[in-house]
Amino acid sequence: MPHLELISPGRRHTRFQLAEGRTIVGRHPGCEVVLDEAAVSRQHVAIVRDASGVSIEDLRSRNGTFVNGQPLASPRMLVDGDEVSICGQRLRYVERPGRRSRASVELSSSDAEVILENESAAVIVSQLDLPGVAGEPDGDRLAEAKLRAVVGLNRAIGTSLSLDDVLPRLLEGLLDAFPRAERGFVLLADPGTGRLVLRSRRLKKAAEEAGPLRLSLSLLTAVAESRRAILSADATADTRFKSADSVLDCRIRSVMCVPVSRDDGGLLGVIQIDSRDATNGFIAADLEVLAGVAGQAAQAIEQALAHDERVAREQFARDLELAQRVQQGLLPSRPPDLPDYEIFDFYESARHVGGDFFAYVPLAEGRLAVVLADVSGKGISAALLMAALSADVRYCLASERDLGRAVARINESFLRGGWDDRFATLVVAVLDPVRHVATICNAGHLPVFLREPGGGVRAVAADLGGLPLGMAPPGDFRVCEVALPAGSTLVFCTDGISEALDHDDQCYGFERLEGVLAAASAGPAEIGRRLLADVRRHAAGQVQSDDICLVCAGRILAAAHPAQRPGPAHDGGGVQAAN
Repeated sequence: MPHLELISPGRRHTRFQLAEGRTIVGRHPGCEVVLDEAAVSRQHVAIVRDASGVSIEDLRSRNGTFVNGQPLASPRMLVDGDEVSICGQRLRYVERPGRRSRASVELSSSDAEVILENESAAVIVSQLDLPGVAGEPDGDRLAEAKLRAVVGLNRAIGTSLSLDDVLPRLLEGLLDAFPRAERGFVLLADPGTGRLVLRSRRLKKAAEEAGPLRLSLSLLTAVAESRRAILSADATADTRFKSADSVLDCRIRSVMCVPVSRDDGGLLGVIQIDSRDATNGFIAADLEVLAGVAGQAAQAIEQALAHDERVAREQFARDLELAQRVQQGLLPSRPPDLPDYEIFDFYESARHVGGDFFAYVPLAEGRLAVVLADVSGKGISAALLMAALSADVRYCLASERDLGRAVARINESFLRGGWDDRFATLVVAVLDPVRHVATICNAGHLPVFLREPGGGVRAVAADLGGLPLGMAPPGDFRVCEVALPAGSTLVFCTDGISEALDHDDQCYGFERLEGVLAAASAGPAEIGRRLLADVRRHAAGQVQSDDICLVCAGRILAAAHPAQRPGPAHDGGGVQAAN
Protein backbone atom coordinates (compact mmCIF):
# COMPACT_ATOMS: atom_id res chain seq x y z
CA MET A 1 0.00 0.00 0.00
CA PRO A 2 1.32 3.51 -0.73
CA HIS A 3 2.52 5.19 2.44
CA LEU A 4 4.34 8.15 3.95
CA GLU A 5 7.63 7.77 5.81
CA LEU A 6 8.62 10.31 8.45
CA ILE A 7 12.33 10.79 7.77
CA SER A 8 13.16 13.92 9.78
CA PRO A 9 16.59 13.84 11.50
CA GLY A 10 16.42 12.80 15.12
CA ARG A 11 13.05 11.12 14.67
CA ARG A 12 12.30 7.42 14.66
CA HIS A 13 11.29 6.49 11.14
CA THR A 14 7.53 6.05 11.14
CA ARG A 15 5.33 4.72 8.36
CA PHE A 16 1.79 5.99 7.69
CA GLN A 17 -0.36 3.92 5.35
CA LEU A 18 -2.47 5.88 2.83
CA ALA A 19 -5.91 4.30 2.65
CA GLU A 20 -8.46 5.10 -0.05
CA GLY A 21 -9.95 8.56 0.35
CA ARG A 22 -8.69 11.57 2.27
CA THR A 23 -5.80 11.59 4.76
CA ILE A 24 -5.33 14.77 6.82
CA VAL A 25 -1.87 15.69 8.15
CA GLY A 26 -1.73 18.24 10.94
CA ARG A 27 -1.22 19.06 14.60
CA HIS A 28 -4.76 18.21 15.77
CA PRO A 29 -5.09 14.79 17.46
CA GLY A 30 -8.02 14.00 15.17
CA CYS A 31 -5.80 14.01 12.05
CA GLU A 32 -4.83 10.70 10.47
CA VAL A 33 -1.15 11.77 10.56
CA VAL A 34 -0.30 13.88 13.61
CA LEU A 35 2.82 16.10 13.63
CA ASP A 36 3.12 17.47 17.15
CA GLU A 37 4.93 20.70 16.31
CA ALA A 38 3.71 24.19 17.24
CA ALA A 39 4.44 25.55 13.73
CA VAL A 40 2.25 22.89 12.08
CA SER A 41 -1.36 23.97 11.49
CA ARG A 42 -4.20 22.03 13.10
CA GLN A 43 -5.14 20.66 9.67
CA HIS A 44 -2.10 21.36 7.54
CA VAL A 45 -2.32 19.28 4.37
CA ALA A 46 -4.69 16.78 2.74
CA ILE A 47 -3.54 13.72 0.79
CA VAL A 48 -6.19 12.08 -1.37
CA ARG A 49 -5.85 8.56 -2.77
CA ASP A 50 -8.32 7.63 -5.52
CA ALA A 51 -8.43 5.89 -8.88
CA SER A 52 -6.31 8.60 -10.51
CA GLY A 53 -3.48 8.26 -8.00
CA VAL A 54 -2.37 10.15 -4.91
CA SER A 55 -2.61 13.95 -4.75
CA ILE A 56 -1.64 16.49 -2.11
CA GLU A 57 -3.18 19.87 -1.25
CA ASP A 58 -2.18 22.47 1.32
CA LEU A 59 -5.14 23.36 3.57
CA ARG A 60 -4.39 27.07 3.88
CA SER A 61 -1.74 26.30 6.47
CA ARG A 62 -0.03 29.10 8.31
CA ASN A 63 3.54 28.19 7.33
CA GLY A 64 2.97 26.44 4.01
CA THR A 65 3.94 23.06 2.58
CA PHE A 66 6.91 22.17 0.34
CA VAL A 67 7.17 19.27 -2.10
CA ASN A 68 10.71 18.51 -3.26
CA GLY A 69 11.79 21.90 -1.94
CA GLN A 70 9.16 23.85 -3.90
CA PRO A 71 6.20 25.66 -2.27
CA LEU A 72 2.91 23.80 -2.74
CA ALA A 73 0.74 26.55 -4.25
CA SER A 74 -1.95 24.31 -5.74
CA PRO A 75 -2.97 20.64 -5.59
CA ARG A 76 -0.59 18.27 -7.38
CA MET A 77 -0.08 14.54 -7.88
CA LEU A 78 2.59 12.73 -5.87
CA VAL A 79 5.08 10.38 -7.51
CA ASP A 80 7.21 7.70 -5.90
CA GLY A 81 10.02 9.28 -3.88
CA ASP A 82 8.53 12.77 -3.56
CA GLU A 83 9.55 14.47 -0.33
CA VAL A 84 6.99 16.57 1.56
CA SER A 85 8.34 19.12 4.04
CA ILE A 86 6.03 20.53 6.73
CA CYS A 87 7.66 23.02 9.11
CA GLY A 88 10.95 21.10 9.12
CA GLN A 89 9.31 17.66 9.29
CA ARG A 90 10.12 15.54 6.22
CA LEU A 91 7.76 12.92 4.84
CA ARG A 92 8.67 10.75 1.87
CA TYR A 93 5.92 9.34 -0.35
CA VAL A 94 6.59 5.67 -1.12
CA GLU A 95 4.43 4.13 -3.83
CA ARG A 96 6.27 0.85 -4.35
CA PRO A 97 8.11 -0.24 -1.18
CA GLY A 98 11.44 -1.95 -1.76
CA ARG A 99 11.93 -0.40 -5.18
CA ARG A 100 15.30 1.21 -5.70
CA SER A 101 15.41 3.78 -8.46
CA ARG A 102 18.27 3.81 -10.89
CA ALA A 103 20.49 6.82 -10.48
CA SER A 104 21.12 9.10 -13.41
CA VAL A 105 23.28 12.17 -13.84
CA GLU A 106 22.71 15.52 -15.45
CA LEU A 107 24.34 18.95 -15.41
CA SER A 108 22.57 22.18 -14.59
CA SER A 109 22.23 24.68 -17.42
CA SER A 110 24.69 27.06 -15.73
CA ASP A 111 27.53 24.54 -16.19
CA ALA A 112 27.71 24.47 -19.98
CA GLU A 113 31.53 24.52 -19.73
CA VAL A 114 31.44 21.05 -18.15
CA ILE A 115 30.85 17.97 -20.31
CA LEU A 116 29.49 14.62 -19.15
CA GLU A 117 30.82 11.81 -21.30
CA ASN A 118 27.92 9.52 -22.11
CA GLU A 119 29.82 6.28 -22.59
CA SER A 120 28.37 2.82 -22.09
CA ALA A 121 27.23 2.08 -18.53
CA ALA A 122 28.86 -1.38 -18.88
CA VAL A 123 32.27 0.19 -18.21
CA ILE A 124 32.86 0.22 -14.46
CA VAL A 125 35.73 1.51 -12.38
CA SER A 126 37.80 -0.31 -9.74
CA GLN A 127 35.91 -0.59 -6.48
CA LEU A 128 37.31 -1.13 -3.01
CA ASP A 129 35.38 -2.22 0.04
CA LEU A 130 36.24 0.24 2.75
CA PRO A 131 38.71 -1.43 5.15
CA GLY A 132 38.04 -1.30 8.86
CA VAL A 133 40.46 0.51 11.12
CA ALA A 134 40.41 -1.85 14.09
CA GLY A 135 43.26 -4.37 14.18
CA GLU A 136 45.28 -2.67 11.43
CA PRO A 137 48.77 -1.29 12.12
CA ASP A 138 47.95 2.10 10.63
CA GLY A 139 44.60 2.44 12.41
CA ASP A 140 45.76 5.23 14.68
CA ARG A 141 47.29 7.08 11.75
CA LEU A 142 44.00 6.91 9.82
CA ALA A 143 42.00 8.03 12.83
CA GLU A 144 44.32 11.00 13.23
CA ALA A 145 44.04 11.80 9.53
CA LYS A 146 40.25 11.67 9.71
CA LEU A 147 40.26 13.98 12.72
CA ARG A 148 42.50 16.47 10.93
CA ALA A 149 40.23 16.36 7.88
CA VAL A 150 37.11 16.93 10.00
CA VAL A 151 38.73 19.84 11.83
CA GLY A 152 39.78 21.29 8.49
CA LEU A 153 36.28 20.96 7.12
CA ASN A 154 34.76 22.65 10.16
CA ARG A 155 37.28 25.48 9.88
CA ALA A 156 36.57 25.90 6.16
CA ILE A 157 32.80 25.81 6.46
CA GLY A 158 32.80 27.99 9.57
CA THR A 159 29.51 29.77 10.12
CA SER A 160 28.30 29.35 6.54
CA LEU A 161 24.60 28.59 6.38
CA SER A 162 23.46 28.75 2.75
CA LEU A 163 24.19 25.86 0.40
CA ASP A 164 25.79 28.30 -2.06
CA ASP A 165 28.36 29.14 0.64
CA VAL A 166 28.76 25.70 2.20
CA LEU A 167 29.60 23.70 -0.95
CA PRO A 168 32.53 25.86 -2.19
CA ARG A 169 33.97 25.96 1.33
CA LEU A 170 33.48 22.20 1.64
CA LEU A 171 35.52 21.61 -1.51
CA GLU A 172 38.14 24.09 -0.34
CA GLY A 173 38.53 22.13 2.90
CA LEU A 174 38.77 18.80 1.05
CA LEU A 175 41.43 20.06 -1.36
CA ASP A 176 43.42 21.31 1.64
CA ALA A 177 43.00 17.95 3.40
CA PHE A 178 44.23 16.08 0.30
CA PRO A 179 47.24 17.98 -1.11
CA ARG A 180 47.44 15.56 -4.07
CA ALA A 181 43.97 16.59 -5.28
CA GLU A 182 43.67 19.06 -8.15
CA ARG A 183 39.91 19.13 -8.74
CA GLY A 184 36.84 18.70 -6.59
CA PHE A 185 33.15 18.32 -7.50
CA VAL A 186 29.91 18.02 -5.53
CA LEU A 187 26.81 16.63 -7.24
CA LEU A 188 23.54 16.54 -5.31
CA ALA A 189 20.53 14.32 -5.97
CA ASP A 190 17.45 16.21 -7.12
CA PRO A 191 14.63 15.34 -4.67
CA GLY A 192 12.06 15.10 -7.44
CA THR A 193 13.87 13.09 -10.10
CA GLY A 194 16.76 11.47 -8.24
CA ARG A 195 19.21 12.76 -10.87
CA LEU A 196 22.60 13.99 -9.75
CA VAL A 197 23.05 17.68 -10.55
CA LEU A 198 26.45 19.38 -10.48
CA ARG A 199 26.15 22.01 -7.73
CA SER A 200 29.74 23.09 -7.04
CA ARG A 201 33.29 22.63 -8.35
CA ARG A 202 36.73 23.84 -7.39
CA LEU A 203 40.03 23.63 -9.29
CA LYS A 204 43.56 24.33 -8.18
CA LYS A 205 45.49 26.58 -10.51
CA ALA A 206 47.62 23.65 -11.67
CA ALA A 207 44.47 21.84 -12.81
CA GLU A 208 43.29 24.61 -15.11
CA GLU A 209 43.04 23.38 -18.67
CA ALA A 210 41.93 24.64 -22.05
CA GLY A 211 38.41 23.77 -23.13
CA PRO A 212 35.53 22.44 -21.09
CA LEU A 213 35.98 20.25 -18.04
CA ARG A 214 35.00 16.61 -18.41
CA LEU A 215 33.41 14.21 -15.93
CA SER A 216 32.91 10.48 -16.30
CA LEU A 217 29.27 9.41 -16.36
CA SER A 218 30.16 5.74 -15.69
CA LEU A 219 32.11 6.63 -12.56
CA LEU A 220 29.44 8.87 -11.04
CA THR A 221 26.61 6.48 -11.88
CA ALA A 222 28.47 3.50 -10.40
CA VAL A 223 29.01 5.32 -7.10
CA ALA A 224 25.43 6.59 -6.96
CA GLU A 225 23.89 3.19 -7.65
CA SER A 226 26.22 1.00 -5.58
CA ARG A 227 26.51 3.50 -2.68
CA ARG A 228 30.14 2.37 -2.37
CA ALA A 229 33.26 4.51 -2.42
CA ILE A 230 35.47 4.08 -5.49
CA LEU A 231 39.21 4.57 -5.88
CA SER A 232 41.21 4.36 -9.09
CA ALA A 233 44.88 4.66 -8.36
CA ASP A 234 45.68 4.97 -12.07
CA ALA A 235 42.64 4.94 -14.33
CA THR A 236 44.62 4.83 -17.56
CA ALA A 237 46.49 1.71 -16.42
CA ASP A 238 43.37 -0.19 -15.43
CA THR A 239 42.44 -2.58 -18.24
CA ARG A 240 38.78 -2.12 -17.45
CA PHE A 241 39.14 1.52 -18.53
CA LYS A 242 40.44 0.80 -22.00
CA SER A 243 37.03 1.38 -23.58
CA ALA A 244 36.03 4.21 -21.27
CA ASP A 245 37.06 7.04 -23.53
CA SER A 246 35.66 9.68 -21.21
CA VAL A 247 38.02 8.68 -18.41
CA LEU A 248 40.97 8.87 -20.80
CA ASP A 249 39.78 12.20 -22.22
CA CYS A 250 39.55 13.58 -18.68
CA ARG A 251 43.25 12.78 -18.31
CA ILE A 252 42.50 11.61 -14.77
CA ARG A 253 45.29 9.45 -13.31
CA SER A 254 43.87 9.11 -9.80
CA VAL A 255 40.30 9.62 -8.63
CA MET A 256 38.31 9.18 -5.41
CA CYS A 257 34.53 9.28 -5.53
CA VAL A 258 32.31 8.72 -2.48
CA PRO A 259 28.54 8.74 -1.96
CA VAL A 260 27.05 11.14 0.57
CA SER A 261 24.05 9.68 2.35
CA ARG A 262 21.18 11.17 4.32
CA ASP A 263 20.33 10.08 7.85
CA ASP A 264 17.80 7.61 6.47
CA GLY A 265 20.33 6.02 4.11
CA GLY A 266 19.04 7.69 0.97
CA LEU A 267 21.46 9.24 -1.52
CA LEU A 268 22.14 12.91 -0.84
CA GLY A 269 24.86 13.30 -3.45
CA VAL A 270 28.36 12.40 -4.61
CA ILE A 271 31.76 13.98 -3.93
CA GLN A 272 34.62 13.46 -6.38
CA ILE A 273 38.27 14.37 -5.84
CA ASP A 274 40.74 13.71 -8.64
CA SER A 275 44.26 14.37 -9.83
CA ARG A 276 46.32 13.94 -13.01
CA ASP A 277 49.53 13.17 -11.09
CA ALA A 278 50.29 9.56 -12.05
CA THR A 279 53.39 9.33 -9.84
CA ASN A 280 51.73 10.33 -6.60
CA GLY A 281 48.14 9.12 -6.81
CA PHE A 282 45.63 8.45 -4.07
CA ILE A 283 45.86 5.27 -2.00
CA ALA A 284 43.30 3.17 -0.15
CA ALA A 285 44.01 5.01 3.11
CA ASP A 286 43.08 8.29 1.41
CA LEU A 287 39.80 6.81 0.28
CA GLU A 288 39.02 5.65 3.80
CA VAL A 289 39.73 9.12 5.17
CA LEU A 290 37.49 10.70 2.55
CA ALA A 291 34.73 8.17 3.25
CA GLY A 292 35.16 8.82 6.96
CA VAL A 293 34.57 12.55 6.61
CA ALA A 294 31.67 12.06 4.17
CA GLY A 295 29.33 11.91 7.15
CA GLN A 296 30.54 15.32 8.32
CA ALA A 297 30.06 16.65 4.81
CA ALA A 298 26.54 15.17 4.70
CA GLN A 299 25.66 16.88 7.96
CA ALA A 300 26.88 20.24 6.66
CA ILE A 301 24.96 19.81 3.40
CA GLU A 302 21.74 18.74 5.14
CA GLN A 303 21.95 21.67 7.54
CA ALA A 304 22.46 24.04 4.60
CA LEU A 305 19.50 22.52 2.73
CA ALA A 306 17.32 22.87 5.83
CA HIS A 307 18.45 26.49 6.23
CA ASP A 308 17.71 27.32 2.59
CA GLU A 309 14.31 25.62 2.85
CA ARG A 310 13.49 27.62 5.96
CA VAL A 311 14.55 30.86 4.27
CA ALA A 312 12.47 29.97 1.20
CA ARG A 313 9.49 29.14 3.40
CA GLU A 314 9.79 32.45 5.24
CA GLN A 315 10.13 34.35 1.97
CA PHE A 316 7.12 32.50 0.58
CA ALA A 317 5.12 33.43 3.68
CA ARG A 318 6.12 37.09 3.26
CA ASP A 319 5.13 36.98 -0.40
CA LEU A 320 1.77 35.45 0.50
CA GLU A 321 1.20 38.10 3.13
CA LEU A 322 1.99 40.83 0.62
CA ALA A 323 -0.27 39.21 -1.99
CA GLN A 324 -3.05 39.04 0.59
CA ARG A 325 -2.68 42.73 1.39
CA VAL A 326 -2.68 43.61 -2.31
CA GLN A 327 -5.77 41.50 -2.92
CA GLN A 328 -7.58 43.01 0.06
CA GLY A 329 -6.78 46.41 -1.41
CA LEU A 330 -8.65 45.44 -4.60
CA LEU A 331 -11.79 44.51 -2.65
CA PRO A 332 -14.22 47.05 -1.19
CA SER A 333 -13.31 48.15 2.33
CA ARG A 334 -16.99 48.65 3.20
CA PRO A 335 -20.38 48.51 1.48
CA PRO A 336 -21.34 51.73 -0.33
CA ASP A 337 -24.20 54.02 0.70
CA LEU A 338 -27.13 53.84 -1.71
CA PRO A 339 -30.32 55.77 -0.89
CA ASP A 340 -33.09 53.52 0.46
CA TYR A 341 -30.87 50.43 0.17
CA GLU A 342 -28.79 48.38 2.56
CA ILE A 343 -25.82 46.23 1.43
CA PHE A 344 -24.03 43.49 3.36
CA ASP A 345 -20.88 41.70 2.13
CA PHE A 346 -18.50 39.00 3.32
CA TYR A 347 -15.32 37.55 1.81
CA GLU A 348 -13.01 34.78 3.03
CA SER A 349 -10.48 33.00 0.86
CA ALA A 350 -9.75 29.29 1.31
CA ARG A 351 -6.04 30.12 1.13
CA HIS A 352 -4.03 33.23 1.86
CA VAL A 353 -5.25 34.59 -1.45
CA GLY A 354 -8.23 33.51 -3.52
CA GLY A 355 -9.95 33.65 -6.86
CA ASP A 356 -13.34 35.03 -5.78
CA PHE A 357 -13.98 38.69 -6.47
CA PHE A 358 -16.66 41.24 -5.68
CA ALA A 359 -16.90 44.94 -6.37
CA TYR A 360 -19.19 47.94 -6.41
CA VAL A 361 -18.92 50.20 -9.45
CA PRO A 362 -20.68 53.60 -9.25
CA LEU A 363 -22.44 54.45 -12.52
CA ALA A 364 -24.17 57.48 -14.02
CA GLU A 365 -27.52 58.71 -12.68
CA GLY A 366 -26.84 57.33 -9.20
CA ARG A 367 -26.89 53.69 -10.28
CA LEU A 368 -24.63 51.09 -8.70
CA ALA A 369 -23.24 47.90 -10.25
CA VAL A 370 -22.84 44.96 -7.87
CA VAL A 371 -20.31 42.46 -9.27
CA LEU A 372 -19.40 38.93 -8.20
CA ALA A 373 -16.91 36.69 -10.02
CA ASP A 374 -15.28 33.33 -9.40
CA VAL A 375 -12.03 32.54 -11.21
CA SER A 376 -11.22 28.88 -11.85
CA GLY A 377 -8.49 27.51 -9.63
CA LYS A 378 -7.13 28.68 -6.30
CA GLY A 379 -4.06 30.31 -4.84
CA ILE A 380 -1.74 32.91 -6.30
CA SER A 381 -2.41 32.17 -9.98
CA ALA A 382 -6.17 32.61 -9.46
CA ALA A 383 -5.55 35.81 -7.48
CA LEU A 384 -3.47 37.27 -10.33
CA LEU A 385 -6.22 36.49 -12.81
CA MET A 386 -8.76 38.01 -10.44
CA ALA A 387 -6.73 41.24 -10.27
CA ALA A 388 -6.65 41.51 -14.07
CA LEU A 389 -10.38 40.80 -14.27
CA SER A 390 -11.09 43.44 -11.63
CA ALA A 391 -9.58 46.20 -13.76
CA ASP A 392 -11.47 45.10 -16.90
CA VAL A 393 -14.78 44.93 -15.03
CA ARG A 394 -14.50 48.45 -13.64
CA TYR A 395 -13.45 49.97 -16.96
CA CYS A 396 -16.05 48.22 -19.13
CA LEU A 397 -18.97 48.87 -16.79
CA ALA A 398 -18.07 52.53 -16.40
CA SER A 399 -17.58 53.12 -20.14
CA GLU A 400 -20.52 51.11 -21.57
CA ARG A 401 -24.08 51.90 -20.49
CA ASP A 402 -25.65 48.77 -21.97
CA LEU A 403 -24.96 45.96 -19.48
CA GLY A 404 -25.03 43.14 -22.04
CA ARG A 405 -22.46 44.86 -24.24
CA ALA A 406 -20.31 45.74 -21.21
CA VAL A 407 -20.10 42.07 -20.17
CA ALA A 408 -19.35 41.14 -23.78
CA ARG A 409 -16.40 43.54 -23.74
CA ILE A 410 -15.18 42.00 -20.48
CA ASN A 411 -15.35 38.57 -22.12
CA GLU A 412 -13.44 39.78 -25.19
CA SER A 413 -10.70 41.20 -22.99
CA PHE A 414 -10.54 37.92 -21.08
CA LEU A 415 -10.16 35.97 -24.35
CA ARG A 416 -7.39 38.28 -25.52
CA GLY A 417 -5.53 37.75 -22.24
CA GLY A 418 -4.44 34.26 -23.31
CA TRP A 419 -5.36 32.58 -20.02
CA ASP A 420 -5.28 29.15 -21.72
CA ASP A 421 -7.72 26.80 -19.97
CA ARG A 422 -8.76 29.29 -17.28
CA PHE A 423 -12.26 30.74 -17.12
CA ALA A 424 -14.33 32.86 -14.75
CA THR A 425 -18.00 33.02 -13.87
CA LEU A 426 -19.47 36.50 -13.48
CA VAL A 427 -22.75 38.06 -12.41
CA VAL A 428 -23.52 41.78 -12.51
CA ALA A 429 -26.62 43.52 -11.14
CA VAL A 430 -27.09 47.23 -11.81
CA LEU A 431 -29.25 48.73 -9.06
CA ASP A 432 -31.36 51.74 -10.04
CA PRO A 433 -32.48 53.56 -6.85
CA VAL A 434 -34.85 55.79 -8.82
CA ARG A 435 -36.79 53.13 -10.73
CA HIS A 436 -36.15 50.49 -8.05
CA VAL A 437 -35.18 47.79 -10.51
CA ALA A 438 -32.10 45.61 -10.91
CA THR A 439 -30.73 44.84 -14.37
CA ILE A 440 -28.92 41.50 -14.18
CA CYS A 441 -26.48 39.73 -16.50
CA ASN A 442 -25.19 36.27 -15.60
CA ALA A 443 -22.14 34.76 -17.33
CA GLY A 444 -22.14 31.18 -16.05
CA HIS A 445 -22.39 32.16 -12.38
CA LEU A 446 -24.64 30.70 -9.68
CA PRO A 447 -28.26 31.94 -9.64
CA VAL A 448 -29.15 35.20 -7.96
CA PHE A 449 -31.84 34.75 -5.32
CA LEU A 450 -34.58 37.28 -4.60
CA ARG A 451 -36.19 37.25 -1.18
CA GLU A 452 -39.53 38.95 -1.55
CA PRO A 453 -41.13 41.12 1.16
CA GLY A 454 -43.56 38.33 2.09
CA GLY A 455 -40.75 35.80 2.63
CA GLY A 456 -40.93 34.00 -0.71
CA VAL A 457 -37.61 33.08 -2.32
CA ARG A 458 -36.95 32.52 -6.00
CA ALA A 459 -34.01 32.39 -8.36
CA VAL A 460 -33.92 35.27 -10.82
CA ALA A 461 -32.14 35.56 -14.17
CA ALA A 462 -31.81 31.77 -14.08
CA ASP A 463 -32.86 31.40 -17.72
CA LEU A 464 -30.26 33.74 -19.22
CA GLY A 465 -27.96 30.79 -19.95
CA GLY A 466 -24.72 32.74 -20.33
CA LEU A 467 -21.42 30.88 -20.59
CA PRO A 468 -18.46 31.77 -18.32
CA LEU A 469 -15.90 34.34 -19.40
CA GLY A 470 -13.21 32.68 -21.48
CA MET A 471 -15.65 30.03 -22.77
CA ALA A 472 -18.34 32.21 -24.33
CA PRO A 473 -17.87 33.34 -27.95
CA PRO A 474 -17.66 37.07 -28.65
CA GLY A 475 -21.08 38.75 -28.68
CA ASP A 476 -23.67 40.36 -26.47
CA PHE A 477 -24.88 38.72 -23.27
CA ARG A 478 -28.57 38.59 -22.36
CA VAL A 479 -29.93 40.69 -19.50
CA CYS A 480 -33.18 40.89 -17.55
CA GLU A 481 -34.81 43.38 -15.20
CA VAL A 482 -36.13 42.52 -11.75
CA ALA A 483 -38.43 44.82 -9.76
CA LEU A 484 -37.28 45.56 -6.19
CA PRO A 485 -40.24 46.38 -3.97
CA ALA A 486 -39.57 47.71 -0.47
CA GLY A 487 -38.40 44.89 1.82
CA SER A 488 -36.94 42.72 -0.97
CA THR A 489 -33.33 41.51 -0.99
CA LEU A 490 -31.05 40.18 -3.74
CA VAL A 491 -28.57 37.53 -2.61
CA PHE A 492 -25.37 36.83 -4.58
CA CYS A 493 -22.87 34.13 -3.59
CA THR A 494 -20.07 31.93 -4.89
CA ASP A 495 -19.89 28.15 -4.72
CA GLY A 496 -17.85 28.27 -1.52
CA ILE A 497 -21.28 28.51 0.15
CA SER A 498 -23.39 26.16 -1.95
CA GLU A 499 -20.65 23.50 -2.06
CA ALA A 500 -19.51 23.71 1.58
CA LEU A 501 -19.09 20.12 2.80
CA ASP A 502 -20.03 18.54 6.10
CA HIS A 503 -18.26 15.55 7.70
CA ASP A 504 -20.17 13.19 5.39
CA ASP A 505 -19.05 15.16 2.31
CA GLN A 506 -22.61 16.42 1.74
CA CYS A 507 -22.93 19.81 0.03
CA TYR A 508 -24.76 22.67 1.69
CA GLY A 509 -26.90 23.04 -1.44
CA PHE A 510 -29.45 25.54 -2.74
CA GLU A 511 -32.43 24.00 -0.99
CA ARG A 512 -30.99 24.69 2.46
CA LEU A 513 -29.83 28.13 1.29
CA GLU A 514 -33.36 29.07 0.19
CA GLY A 515 -34.75 27.81 3.49
CA VAL A 516 -32.48 30.13 5.47
CA LEU A 517 -33.37 33.08 3.24
CA ALA A 518 -37.08 32.43 3.73
CA ALA A 519 -36.71 32.15 7.52
CA ALA A 520 -34.85 35.44 7.93
CA SER A 521 -37.30 38.25 8.69
CA ALA A 522 -35.13 41.38 8.72
CA GLY A 523 -32.94 43.16 6.16
CA PRO A 524 -29.86 42.19 4.13
CA ALA A 525 -27.43 42.32 7.08
CA GLU A 526 -29.42 39.80 9.12
CA ILE A 527 -30.00 37.59 6.08
CA GLY A 528 -26.25 37.53 5.34
CA ARG A 529 -25.22 36.79 8.91
CA ARG A 530 -27.84 34.06 9.32
CA LEU A 531 -26.72 32.41 6.11
CA LEU A 532 -23.03 32.45 7.04
CA ALA A 533 -23.77 31.09 10.52
CA ASP A 534 -25.81 28.24 9.02
CA VAL A 535 -23.01 27.38 6.60
CA ARG A 536 -20.63 27.17 9.56
CA ARG A 537 -23.02 24.88 11.41
CA HIS A 538 -23.25 22.66 8.33
CA ALA A 539 -19.45 22.44 7.92
CA ALA A 540 -19.03 21.83 11.67
CA GLY A 541 -15.31 22.55 11.65
CA GLN A 542 -14.51 20.98 8.28
CA VAL A 543 -11.65 22.66 6.45
CA GLN A 544 -12.89 25.34 4.06
CA SER A 545 -12.22 23.99 0.58
CA ASP A 546 -13.20 27.01 -1.53
CA ASP A 547 -13.36 30.78 -1.30
CA ILE A 548 -16.56 32.22 0.17
CA CYS A 549 -18.05 35.44 -1.14
CA LEU A 550 -21.52 36.75 -0.25
CA VAL A 551 -23.33 39.99 -1.06
CA CYS A 552 -26.89 40.82 0.07
CA ALA A 553 -28.37 44.00 -1.40
CA GLY A 554 -31.92 44.99 -0.44
CA ARG A 555 -34.36 47.85 -0.48
CA ILE A 556 -35.24 48.78 3.09
CA LEU A 557 -38.83 49.33 4.15
CA ALA A 558 -38.20 52.82 5.47
CA ALA A 559 -35.18 54.97 4.75
CA ALA A 560 -32.99 55.16 7.83
CA HIS A 561 -30.30 57.66 8.65
CA PRO A 562 -26.94 56.27 7.49
CA ALA A 563 -25.67 56.27 11.07
CA GLN A 564 -28.52 53.96 12.05
CA ARG A 565 -27.88 51.41 9.34
CA PRO A 566 -26.34 48.17 10.64
CA GLY A 567 -22.71 47.83 9.67
CA PRO A 568 -20.32 44.86 9.72
CA ALA A 569 -20.67 43.02 13.00
CA HIS A 570 -20.20 39.63 14.61
CA ASP A 571 -23.13 37.31 14.64
CA GLY A 572 -23.75 34.74 17.33
CA GLY A 573 -21.58 32.19 15.50
CA GLY A 574 -18.59 34.48 15.20
CA VAL A 575 -18.94 35.32 11.47
CA GLN A 576 -17.86 38.84 10.59
CA ALA A 577 -18.53 40.85 7.48
CA ALA A 578 -15.60 42.06 5.41
CA ASN A 579 -14.53 45.59 6.26
